Amino acid sequence: MGRGLKIGQKISIKKLISWTGCSVLSYGAAADGQNAYISSISTDTRKIKENDFFIPVLGQNYDGHDFLAEAVKKKCAGFVIDSRHSGSADSARSGTDPKLWERLVILQAEDTITFLLDVAHNYIRKFNPLVIGVTGSAGKTTTKDFIVEILSGAFNTGFTPGNFNTELGIALAVLEITKDTQFFVAELGMRASGQIEMLSKVINIDIGAITSVGESHLEFFNNVEDIALAKAEIAVSLEKKGGVLFLNNDNDYAQMILENVRCRIIKYGMNNNLEFNFIGKGADRAGCYSMELFSGKNKINEFMVPVAGYHNLYNACCAAAICSYLGVDKELIKNGIEGAAAGENRMEIFEKSGKMIINDCYNASPISMKCAIDTLKTVSDENKCRSVAVLADMLELGKQSQSLHFEIGRYLKEKEIEVLIAIGKISSNICNGYAEGSGISGPDNIDSGESRKVYFFKDTESFIKNAEEILKPGDCILIKGSRANKLEKLIDFI
Repeated sequence: MGRGLKIGQKISIKKLISWTGCSVLSYGAAADGQNAYISSISTDTRKIKENDFFIPVLGQNYDGHDFLAEAVKKKCAGFVIDSRHSGSADSARSGTDPKLWERLVILQAEDTITFLLDVAHNYIRKFNPLVIGVTGSAGKTTTKDFIVEILSGAFNTGFTPGNFNTELGIALAVLEITKDTQFFVAELGMRASGQIEMLSKVINIDIGAITSVGESHLEFFNNVEDIALAKAEIAVSLEKKGGVLFLNNDNDYAQMILENVRCRIIKYGMNNNLEFNFIGKGADRAGCYSMELFSGKNKINEFMVPVAGYHNLYNACCAAAICSYLGVDKELIKNGIEGAAAGENRMEIFEKSGKMIINDCYNASPISMKCAIDTLKTVSDENKCRSVAVLADMLELGKQSQSLHFEIGRYLKEKEIEVLIAIGKISSNICNGYAEGSGISGPDNIDSGESRKVYFFKDTESFIKNAEEILKPGDCILIKGSRANKLEKLIDFI
């Protein structure tokens, strides 16, 4: 993930040194650093502009330090390097015009991501907007988007765009805050314990939300209980600031979180004894529901949720509850929810070639997969269509991967989904779960001849060759799998 951005307010080099403890290798054109500032930064030399300050980061398949010379050639204002790459600056200098080199501000930090986080930590405290942080195994992006849509109707609102929920994405979003920013809304992702606590501290969180806890990123945790505790780290900073945590009370791990945090908690869900609760009303042909929002037993709002799936009522409830707590006008809340849109490759529902497509292929975990299957069932029933699930591997599930895929197959059978198309090596286990106890023999049986059918393909290319033969006009087709599968490319062939 790399991008360039204009900083909300320029930062002096002296501030950077004070905030991060980095050392100065060169002040560049400002010999003593008195008048040295940065006003824009970039983490990607493909997008870097003249006078950007370059921050090289280490990615899964690249190291930004390898591109220092390119950044200098494109007339960056300077760069920071980490202590392990002290020789990178010398390598970049060897092929660079001396006049370009002499004007550069060059810093050295222990680690460039930590450098960026330290800058963000101090920068946001200069302005002190009210900060809302959203985490969860599923639903965090949609909930964040609902909150942003509501608040942006009347307030200057900064936020993490898309799914920029990592250390890099959050820090970059923080640096776009200005003196006029009233709210900052961040999505907080994690792949290890300690990350949520750290990110919450960086953004100076005031209000937190845990949308759900389930089997995601199990490759990095021993069990779901450990995931719940890692999500609950959001409460550490909230307790210190006297903040409040909004918690989905209907999630299986809510009680565990309640027992392990000490900040104030506001629960939401379907129980009318909760401070915020809702009643869902019937779905339309696109699987979108209306809902009534209550504070205790008192109805306080009603709106249509324009993103498909019953599970999105919880996300809308969370967003509306937070904004109601903040005293936001109920019409702003209603208009914000109803004006929101599904994110790219997230519960996008449209018709193509006589078929109804549910494109939810941005990512997948067992909890989000079941929610998507529920939506497929709803939409296919509302439209009297044949239900078809095109599912690919769910990744990062560790030792439980096979059993969790098998369970998805069982869930498809329970929901009476008529056709399963499984793609990828691990997804053969979905076929086995779907076929359990029936006349269908599993992934090796391409067409059972029965009302329920199962197809297995080793990769997307194999499925594409057979898609026209399998899929029929009038089908309702769910497409879902982990991001690495890039299932959106299937849409052109449906």
